[in-house]
Amino acid sequence: MLVNWAHFLIPKIFFILSFLSNPVFVYLIHTEKSFQLGNYKYLLYFFALFNLIASLADTLLPVCVHAYRYATIFFLVAGPFSERSRLGEFLLAGRCAFISGTYGILNTHFLYRFLSLRYTDFVANYFNPYGLILSVQLVLLHWILWAVVADYTMSADSESRNYVRESFEKVYGKMDHLNIKTVIFSEMPSEVVYRSWVGTLFVTFLASYSLILYFFLGYKIMSHLKQGISYMSPKTMQMQKRLFWALFVQTVIPICVSFMPCTLVLYGSAIRIDFMSWVNWVSSIAVSFFPFLDPLAITLCLPALRRRLFARFGVVIPSTSSINVHSVPRV
Repeated sequence: MLVNWAHFLIPKIFFILSFLSNPVFVYLIHTEKSFQLGNYKYLLYFFALFNLIASLADTLLPVCVHAYRYATIFFLVAGPFSERSRLGEFLLAGRCAFISGTYGILNTHFLYRFLSLRYTDFVANYFNPYGLILSVQLVLLHWILWAVVADYTMSADSESRNYVRESFEKVYGKMDHLNIKTVIFSEMPSEVVYRSWVGTLFVTFLASYSLILYFFLGYKIMSHLKQGISYMSPKTMQMQKRLFWALFVQTVIPICVSFMPCTLVLYGSAIRIDFMSWVNWVSSIAVSFFPFLDPLAITLCLPALRRRLFARFGVVIPSTSSINVHSVPRV
């Protein structure tokens, strides 16, 4: 099914960009000599791997969104799992769950940055491998919870399909062979409405607790950096501030391309706001931006990585300060 050329091409373009940017990002981190990231580099490697998997999911499971009255519909438009099946329906929920996985990734980054400032020796001694294993498990837990809850509460039975059928088939054609997830907030039996609200509130909770954690830990991290830490040299403190700035940019990206679009399409139907069609399909492809933009954001926020990246294209960026590897503890 071809929704439009933009919906078809944009995720594929960002798939290619993601598979170019993430290996370059890993290479830059792995070969960087001017400062030491210590155990933090393993989180960044995991983050890059997650980005590649998310990009692959975007390509194999292309999703579109349709809204009608009090309903929001998520459906697969193409790919090897587009034909209706129980597996395809779960994979559709799983594709949407990468949004939650993104929140889990950022949770681990904020926790690491906070703990590395407050409990430096503990992190140095126990993060690898125990902290890294727990970080991976947290991200998997986020993904599994979102996928399982969405799969159950947003199931599209015949009654739900009939509610949206006329509106959907006017735009996209027959829907009986498609894998669909839907939430309907009114004008349906109480069981369907109840399940829709449970699913919507649960995924909202996963996103909201993560955002609260970001702001809380971000405030704590900034407070420590402003007060100064006795064991850190000024150059190390500068590097910590740059790493925090990179983490801040990392956080803004999923808020803009994941949290806001997801909230808009779900609660728009709950209060019956009829968005234009392009708003719905843009919200379904916005998540494909993250796997490319995130490693690029970190690279551009860290001067040493930025200089090396631009140097590959013959652009020389002068260094404003040099960081002596012997004076910089692992971060």
